[in-house]
Amino acid sequence: MLEEVERFRPTSQPCLLCVHRDVGRLAHAAHELLSIYGWPHLSVGTELSAVLLSETSRHRSLVANRWFTTRLGDSAPGPVLCTEIDLLFHPTFDLDPLKLFCHVGRLTRLVVTWPGTYQDEVLSYAVPEHGHYRIWRKPTVPIVPLEP
Repeated sequence: MLEEVERFRPTSQPCLLCVHRDVGRLAHAAHELLSIYGWPHLSVGTELSAVLLSETSRHRSLVANRWFTTRLGDSAPGPVLCTEIDLLFHPTFDLDPLKLFCHVGRLTRLVVTWPGTYQDEVLSYAVPEHGHYRIWRKPTVPIVPLEP
């Protein structure tokens, strides 16, 4: 993982995804990255859920999109380590989290711990049995499948 991160750092890529299906393994990777690089850290689920509590369900998608852009724009040029991203996949938000990371990553570079898999040029979020399961074919961002 660290070799891929070192290759990412000097590039102009907006984001790097560190992918594994086990959230415990993702947490370990995040801890390792934070201890080595000392980047700013955004726990998306923790912070975004607090913001959305006071919003009506009708406005949550717009608020989530704006909040994410504003919150990370303040940390430019980055990179910022984004963890606990699951809330962005909730179907009621109607967001494309990968597209959102790429868009915001143009303002502030991101390293994202992504719960899912990357195999045969297909990126997935979660597992097929999960209600929020999604896939992206041939994503255009660098992806690091983490070792077990």
